[in-house]
Amino acid sequence: MPRAINLALTTALVCVALGGGATAAPAYDKTDNVKVVTSIPYEGGSDITFQGDHVYFGQLGEQGGVRVLDASGKVPKEIAFIKCPGSQNDVAIVRPGLLALAYHSGQCGGPPGAGVRLIDVRNPKKPKFLSSVELPGGAHTITVYPGTDIIYASPGGLANGGGVQQILDASNPRKLTVAATFKPNPAGCHDITFQKAADGDRILGFCAGGGEVTIWDVTDPLKPVVIAHGFTPSFFPHAAVPTPDGEYLVMTDEAFGVHDCVGGPTGSVWVYDIKTPEVPLLVGHWGPQRGAAPVGTAASDWCTAHNLNFVGDTRQAVISWYTGGTSVVDFSNPTLPSEVAYFRAEDSDSWSSYWFDGRIYVNDLRRGIDVLEVKGLKDK
Repeated sequence: MPRAINLALTTALVCVALGGGATAAPAYDKTDNVKVVTSIPYEGGSDITFQGDHVYFGQLGEQGGVRVLDASGKVPKEIAFIKCPGSQNDVAIVRPGLLALAYHSGQCGGPPGAGVRLIDVRNPKKPKFLSSVELPGGAHTITVYPGTDIIYASPGGLANGGGVQQILDASNPRKLTVAATFKPNPAGCHDITFQKAADGDRILGFCAGGGEVTIWDVTDPLKPVVIAHGFTPSFFPHAAVPTPDGEYLVMTDEAFGVHDCVGGPTGSVWVYDIKTPEVPLLVGHWGPQRGAAPVGTAASDWCTAHNLNFVGDTRQAVISWYTGGTSVVDFSNPTLPSEVAYFRAEDSDSWSSYWFDGRIYVNDLRRGIDVLEVKGLKDK
């Protein structure tokens, strides 16, 4: 996310949306099938990762760190906070009990720096900082290569850190190291997703950022090979996530500075047929069509697609839209995607919205955490 966060401005926008200094709870705009299970307020919500009964929420800013929820009960509850002020605080579980934290600037567990840090969270109430590695310009997002201790640290897709992809080895958590580097394009990746190819013979990597999406053969995680590049109709490709069967690729357009969250082409999601990943074919696109919000309200500010994941093995995806809130979109017909649920509060500014174990977890820049349930939404 290249967007600069100014929490003072954020607070001002919320006050405008609520009418001056009012403290009344914001109203919800949502479909009838959405239920709000719980909300935990704070500012600076970023990414989310999951492991077992625990959900880890990144929080950026001077009061930032990682908030930990126990999701085993009927109502998830916050059980720990790992303080770590930083400018990004992207999170990923490397393996059970081992959390990775990415940052452009961070101030915890050692001297201030820019890079990736490992934290022992076997007991999240008593975290232990293990090791870190400094990276040019830091790390914007991190993705763990499935079934390994390999972490891909992405620079952000805007030529930060020279656009170089850092491939890290966390097999010795007390000594995180750079195992390899890769430069797929001049600006590098903003985000990466891994998935088996539809034919099942290869592991593919999908790199969004730098004005394009590239597809890699990453069967050898330390030696990625670009097999397709240069395709995107979007303003700024933020994330590219394949359907669970590997047949289609859904790309989000983080059209920062160009807000068109009312069904137009800018800031929406795009769908490609990748049955032959060397030759991606554009087949569809979708964006919210609920109409523009009044100027000065939260929904009129920065409404654009951001993060997403799929609901289990289905083709239904949960997508965050910043001030557009959260949507569940069905890509069963990739040429005509359709929305099946949405949630947006007056003060929504949703960075991440993901499905996990029967619920949707939202990490919001203004609101903090929202936990949602959608009637009839299932993994299969």
